[in-house]
Amino acid sequence: MHDLEARARNAVKRVFATLKTSYPAWYERHYGDVRAESLAKRIWMTGIKSLTDVQVDRGLQRMVLDADFPPSLKEFVKLCLRIDGLPDASTAWYQALRKRYSHEAVRVAAKLTGTYDLQRSGYGDVVLRAEFERNYAIVVRRLENGEPLDSAILKGICHDSQKSAIELADEHAERQLQERLERQGIPQAGQAARLALLAKMRIRRGGQLHG
Repeated sequence: MHDLEARARNAVKRVFATLKTSYPAWYERHYGDVRAESLAKRIWMTGIKSLTDVQVDRGLQRMVLDADFPPSLKEFVKLCLRIDGLPDASTAWYQALRKRYSHEAVRVAAKLTGTYDLQRSGYGDVVLRAEFERNYAIVVRRLENGEPLDSAILKGICHDSQKSAIELADEHAERQLQERLERQGIPQAGQAARLALLAKMRIRRGGQLHG
């Protein structure tokens, strides 16, 4: 907790130093008074303490390069979290099937899902698509947090306070996948899920008709 607060204080210090340098007249008008500046810093610390250093750096860069006016706290957080050029999950799935990636995150998600399976799949493969979208959501969160994109998907059981941001993201995406499979009545075991899907689609494999 102490490290988190120290990092948040340092982040706020960098934000306000950048605001003061980039918008000197505005800064003097709003935060020229020491008490006003101190109060504003406390408010901003609460708002950005969950951001990583990479995210804050991203927000500062965009503020300097893109913002015509000083951003509010809410606007600054959006600048920190925004990732440009990312396709939505549906477009990413389409690209993964065709091995044509518009963003590195799509390529990594395809690799984690299995490019061999993707090349032999189709747009309507519900099970594989759910697996890909889970991996894509995890990779996007890694990108937002400035973490390595292509490390293995982490699994395991431990207390939430001991888990990294990516582990929590893994579990969130896993829950979404499980809920989606349950809603569609598809067994959650991999092989059973594929057999159930084949049965629904009445696809002949290996000379046998499923369903």
